[in-house]
This record gives sequence, C-alpha cells and structure tokens, in this order.
Amino acid sequence: MKPFQFTLEAVRVLRQRQEQKALEVYAQALLARQQAMDRLTAVQHELDATMQGFNVRMKAGCTASEAAQASDYQCILVKRRDECALALGAAERRVNAALQGMLAARRQREIVEKFFDKQKARHERELALAEQKILDDLASRRGNSLFAFNSNANPP
Repeated sequence: MKPFQFTLEAVRVLRQRQEQKALEVYAQALLARQQAMDRLTAVQHELDATMQGFNVRMKAGCTASEAAQASDYQCILVKRRDECALALGAAERRVNAALQGMLAARRQREIVEKFFDKQKARHERELALAEQKILDDLASRRGNSLFAFNSNANPP
C-alpha cells in the first residue's frame, strides 16, 4: 500500500509558520513591555531620589534659585515618568494583541493538526485492513493447498 501523504500538508506547514511568527511577535512584545517597565521603574527611582534630596536641601536651607532649579528638574522627571507610564500602557496593549494573535494562530494550526490526525488514523486503518486481507488470503490459500494435499494423499 502507498505511504501516508497528508492532503493538506502545505496548509499544515503554513499554519506552523504562522504560529511560529505569532510566537515571535508575542516574545518581542513581552520584551518591549519589560523594557518599558524597566524605564518607568528607573525614572520613578530617580524621581524619588531627587525628591528626597530636594527635601533634605530645603530643610538645610537653600537659595531660591536652587529650589526653583530642583523643582523644574522634578517637573521634568514627573513628565518623563508620565510618558513612560503611557508607553508601558501601549506596550501592554501590544502584548495583549500579540497574545490574541498567537492564540488564534495556535487554534488554526490545531484545526489542521486534528484533521491530520484523523486522516492518518484512517490511513492506518485502511493499511491494517489491507494487511489483514492479505493474511486472510494467504491463510485460505494455505488451507486450500493443505486440503488438496490431504485429498490427494488419501484417496477413497
């Protein structure tokens, strides 16, 4: 009997590639989100340290220009923190979209894989039936030849 050949092999390969690509996009989105989170954390730490230093200088006494300069720098850091928070939100949305894309690609591949499994099982059943038919045919021929031999050996 001929070897198994999946009729939708090209579709199967395509679905596997699509899933792999979606997985790569998801991994890149996760990495971008982590980088955005790291930037936000770094800016927040810098802002906290700056505010703490500002409070120390204010208690120790500083000039008005130093206070204004420190306040301006804090405003810049707050603005940068807000931008980083927005970038993190956008990165989160990209992660969610990439996850949905990956799950959809996985479902599409699984549909084709399920069809592959069914077609393979049907082929194996057909192969088993053909083998059984051959074995039955051989057994009946052997039985007929033994019967013929016994008939010739013991004439009535």
